[in-house]
Amino acid sequence: MRYGECFAFVFIPMVFLGLYNLLNTEKNHYHLIFGTCGLILSHNLSTLLTAIFAFLYCIINGKNLVRTQVKKGLAIDLLFILLITSFFWMPLLETKFYTNYRVYEENAMANQESFLEATLELKDLFITKKDSLFLFEIGLPVICMLMFSIITWKNREENKKEYRFFLGAGILSLWMATKYFPWKILPDACYIIQFPWRMLLFSTFFFAIIVSINMTTIIKNFCRKDVLIIGVIAMIYISAQYGIIQHSEKVQDIKEVPIRSVTEDNTEWIPGMGRLEYLPTRAYNHSAYIANRENKLIILEGTGEIYEETKKGNQMTAKIATKDEKIKLELPYIYYPGYTVKLDGITVETYETENGFLGCQIEKNENGEIQVDYTGTSLMNFSKIIAGIAWIVCMIYVWKKR
Repeated sequence: MRYGECFAFVFIPMVFLGLYNLLNTEKNHYHLIFGTCGLILSHNLSTLLTAIFAFLYCIINGKNLVRTQVKKGLAIDLLFILLITSFFWMPLLETKFYTNYRVYEENAMANQESFLEATLELKDLFITKKDSLFLFEIGLPVICMLMFSIITWKNREENKKEYRFFLGAGILSLWMATKYFPWKILPDACYIIQFPWRMLLFSTFFFAIIVSINMTTIIKNFCRKDVLIIGVIAMIYISAQYGIIQHSEKVQDIKEVPIRSVTEDNTEWIPGMGRLEYLPTRAYNHSAYIANRENKLIILEGTGEIYEETKKGNQMTAKIATKDEKIKLELPYIYYPGYTVKLDGITVETYETENGFLGCQIEKNENGEIQVDYTGTSLMNFSKIIAGIAWIVCMIYVWKKR
């Protein structure tokens, strides 16, 4: 798993614990608020997939969902979630409508060909190839403990609905990771997942619940007839450990994906990922220009003089002098909302250049010092205030509920 998905794995259980408490018990369901907020701030795709499974979980609890107390609690939780995470999704939407970005274009993240190449063979779930860069095995301990479902399926006296849901969801998500799932007939929008093996994140979580329930049930209801089943499972496990089922000797480390440097200073923040998908579309189309561009102000049109230029991270100063014509400048910053450009303290209007960089225009016969700083937009700053207030109110709400 990648870093975002690793963090998401921490919050997914909190989401379903909160939903369970909200729909089935009188306990506090603040886990739903904190878990969902954590998901949104850790990995967008995991949030989307969790929302789909959570929606299905709500459907199987439809009778409880119509209760006034449940609807009220769900509405309050959703309101807190939106407000607390507003500092993230508000700027995200603002940026989305600010200019065109590569990530929002069709087939930017994945296409059908690359998506289907990332589907797994059935054997990948049990044996890792020697030349594989990734480990997709379910794991023998999990497989063995899942086999106890043969015993616990009929002996479930409580939470049968949850048991069947999580077992079914685990099998479904495992199936979705393989090439046997009918991805080809689904809409192209599904390819946003990029890598079908991401679904193993959810099968791992769902199966963990089933395994826990199985072990608890076995301990409570253990009898002589279970000895045979447990014995068979133990033999399979021992055989696998002694090499009857082969494993690869070594799994290679994942290699770092090279990325072009945007600036000369390697300590600076570099926008874009391995595929440069978070660049503005114009910058993406001029990636060679980015790689070779000098890290300084450039005069695109007109004649002028630039001197005493200094740049450190998101801050920059330079003295500029124009002659008898206005000039158009391209600053050494890729075009993202939030940059403020001033000439002798007076804000200058900015725009996106043809190369996807931050640009501005200086009128003729103007001399002075140009200053660049990343201050964020008004909406970005306003959303932080909203999120801060919402967090404080949420803490008070949870404390009183407890």
